[in-house]
Order: sequence, then structure tokens, then C-alpha cells
Amino acid sequence: MKPGRSMKDMIADSDIAVATEERPQSWRKDGGGCPSGTIPIRRSPAANAMNTTEAFSIAGNGVPPPHDLSSGKVEKAVAYGTNGPYHGLRAEVPIWNVDVHPDEFSMSYVMVGYTLDTSYVPGAGADAPTSLPNQIMAGLMNDSGVHYNCFNTECGGFQLTSTKYALGSRWVGHPQFGGKQYGVYIGIHRDNTKLIWWVSVQDVDIGYFRDTVFDTRFPEASYVEMGGRVLNTRPGGHHTTTPMGSTMPACASSLYAASIKEYLGVSAVGQLFLDDVGRSIATVPSCYGARPIGFGKYRSGYYTVYGGAGGIYCDH
Repeated sequence: MKPGRSMKDMIADSDIAVATEERPQSWRKDGGGCPSGTIPIRRSPAANAMNTTEAFSIAGNGVPPPHDLSSGKVEKAVAYGTNGPYHGLRAEVPIWNVDVHPDEFSMSYVMVGYTLDTSYVPGAGADAPTSLPNQIMAGLMNDSGVHYNCFNTECGGFQLTSTKYALGSRWVGHPQFGGKQYGVYIGIHRDNTKLIWWVSVQDVDIGYFRDTVFDTRFPEASYVEMGGRVLNTRPGGHHTTTPMGSTMPACASSLYAASIKEYLGVSAVGQLFLDDVGRSIATVPSCYGARPIGFGKYRSGYYTVYGGAGGIYCDH
């Protein structure tokens, strides 16, 4: 199945100059691919070294991802927008390979969420909704020891339709502090003709979530979010040393700190638009932070830096 209106269609029809760039995964960097009629699946953690950046896509109620979070707490530092209603987004999510404490993760992502609060009115300057029963997150993850149970067709209702990119596989590119950086264009958009939400990687629509995945209706998004999350299990009774983003704090330059780049919203009529996501949330500001920068000078879209090193001093 294909979307009635693809991410590439939206880019082609947009008046906004949208940058694109090919970004191969390590499993096909030599030109290889899957035979016709098959799909790429990461077979086991041994197939890729741990502490490498992998693609993921998840959806559901409450706060994802679907790890066992009983032994820890998810901490986040993000920028967000409430200028909806949204029918999706597109942004470049950075690739940073960082050391992750056993049984934890560090993720960079974009998200759309929907509230059932009928009194909530999205708009410029509105606070984030107090509840988001339906969410879709997509991005890149460093996972050390947590058995991520959301690869490809195992992803709780995610229907994979493309063989070009494998969720759960490494990306080619080794970013350098102050030098060359790499990212992956991630998109989420609503297909009203089929009442489903599509996920795109490098502007290729790779799969979708049907409305039946969600317990309640999800006709649009009232909230968008982008940045980082870390699972903190407090090893040894102290805050984890698992970093967020590149390990550098949000006060650093985007040449050093992780940054979500070229973010664009998707409007209710399926068009890309320049969306100001100039507000931020940091659940542990002494440890991880987010700093909205503004619209890019040379490439269209909004830029946000985020991250932090973690460590025992986060407790002070």
C-alpha cells in the first residue's frame, strides 16, 4: 500500500526550499539490498554492535518507548509546538553514537501527539497539553542492553511497506565535534484518504499505523515535540552517566551539541509549513537541556539544540 499523498509529494508541492540528502545504512552501503518480496529485519543484537544509532518508530498510548521502565525513569529535554492542528512533521534527526549504561537507552526523536481534552485550544504560546493519550514517535536510538521490542513488523501495529530502510539497523556516518555531522530525515504524516499515519525515513514512506492501533480517536495532532530522552536506572544509587544527544549541553554550539534541524510542520491540509517551536521542556534541567535556536539562515525550518552528559552531579 502507498499513501494517497506521500512525503515526497508534499516536498514537491511546497513553496519552501526543502533540502534532501541520501543517507545509507551499513547493511546496504556496498549496494546490497533485500530480494524482491522480502523485508529488512535486524535479527538480533549481535547483528549490530551495541551503542550504535538505530532507527525506530513507535506508537501508542501514554509515554513510549515500549521498554520495561520499571527499573528507571525516562528523562527528556525537548522543544515543542502547539500551533496545530497538525497532520505531521518532518525534520533531520542527528546521528550520534554514544556510550549507554547497561539496561538504558538514549534517543533522539520527533513526536506528534493528540489530546482528548476538549477545553484545550492549540495555538501560539499555548502550554503543552496535560495529557497526550495518543502519540507517534520516530527517530534514532542508542540502546545498550535494553531489548528493544519494536523492530519492523514487531512494532505493535506498525505495517512495514518499504524494503529500503531497516528499523533497528546502523547508519553510515561518524560525526565529529566541531566538524562534519550527519542526520536522517524523519517524517510523520496523516493520510486522510485511508485514515492512517505514515512514517517516512529520508522522505521514503516506509510504513504506517492504522487508527485501530490506538484506543481512542487520533484524527490529528495538537502537539509536536523534538529532542532527546534517556532512561535513567540510577545505577549504584546515582544518576546515570548515559548522555543525551552528543554528550554536550544545550548551551554549546550546534557544531558540538546535538541538534534537530530543518523542522517543518505538516498542516491540516497536508502542506509543509514553517512552524515556530520556540518553547522547551527539561524534566531534569541540571542534567539535560534543550535550547530552541530559531529558523535556519541557509536551510529552511526550525533548529533546536539539546543534550547533556549525565552523571552524579545531575542529582545536585
